[in-house]
Parts: sequence; structure tokens; C-alpha cells
Amino acid sequence: MSGGRTMSRWRTTAGTWRGWARGATVTLPVVMVNALVQALLTVGDPTPEAGWGFALRVTVSGLAMIVALWLVVGAAAAAVRPDEGFSAPPVRLLAGSALAVLLGVLAGVLSPILPIVIASAALPVLSALAATPRGAARRTIAHSPGRAALAFLGTVLVLLVNWIVALVLGFFVTGPISAALTWVVFGLSATLLAAWWATLHRRAAGA
Repeated sequence: MSGGRTMSRWRTTAGTWRGWARGATVTLPVVMVNALVQALLTVGDPTPEAGWGFALRVTVSGLAMIVALWLVVGAAAAAVRPDEGFSAPPVRLLAGSALAVLLGVLAGVLSPILPIVIASAALPVLSALAATPRGAARRTIAHSPGRAALAFLGTVLVLLVNWIVALVLGFFVTGPISAALTWVVFGLSATLLAAWWATLHRRAAGA
């Protein structure tokens, strides 16, 4: 009986790489569009100021990040469920994405490394918000604490590498091109990490 449940669980979970590939039809265009938007917002090399123009750029940038995060994590959660089709991610995930982006922006004001901390903690939580049934984070930790710890460490490592890449790009490449490349790197990493966490949550739910 246990073996039958295990086989059934594996049949209804695509796995990280297959889930990533299946969700790529949604996640990759989202990453590219967000990178384009963020790059266009850097045209003219804007500097922080009290004017409405800069505030508008910041608002559009934040909204683009929120929508991109919402769609990427939601698509990743759907992609690891081959028995289900894609649908609009839940509203609770949108609210969580907005909170994560807001905290990341505020953290960035204090230190350039703090957004990495926020993102590392936010990804597993957001993936849990996208998972069904609810309570995915608790089940994942209870069912596979070792894999959850490994995934968290992997998330931190990948995001730190991305941060270093962003610094290098900012040093050697400037302007919209640098911004576009930076957001593509972060976006592609986010799609893989989201698929990884979605797979862990899905398998824990079927355990």
C-alpha cells in the first residue's frame, strides 16, 4: 500500500527540471518582459529625487516585480502538477508577493545585501502560498526537513551568486543593458528556485 501511494505521488509530481521546463512557457516570457520594463525605467540614468517622475518610475518598477513574482511562483506551482492545467495564481500569493517586494525595497535602503535575505526567506513562503492544499511549508518541513534545509541553503547560495553577478555587470556594463541582463539573471534563477520549492511542497502534500 505504501509503495502504491509513493508511485502515485511521483506520477502526480513532475519534478524540478520537468516542472521548470513545463512552466517555462509562462515563466520565461514573464522574466523577459519584466527585464525589459526594468531596463526601460533606467533610461536617462534617473537619480533619486522628490519629483513625481522618479516616484512614478519606482512605482512601475515595484508593480512589475510584484506581478512577475506572482506569475513565476504561481506558474511553477502549477507546472509540477502535471495532472492539472495552468490557471491564475491565488490572490493570497499576489498579496504575499507584494509584501515580499515591499520588504525587499525597504531592506535595500538599509543595506544592498539585505534584499537577498528577504528573497531567500520569501521564496519558500511564496511557493507554499501557491501550493494546494494549504499548509505546504509546515508539511514540507515535517516530511523532508533535510531537503527543506538543503533547498534553503541552495536558495541563499544562488541568490548570493546572482548578487555578485549583478555587481560585476554593473561594473563592466552600464545603463539599460546592465539592468536588463541583471534582471534576466535574477529572473531565470527565480524560475528554477520556484520550481524546486514547488516540487518539495507538492511531494510533501502527497506523502
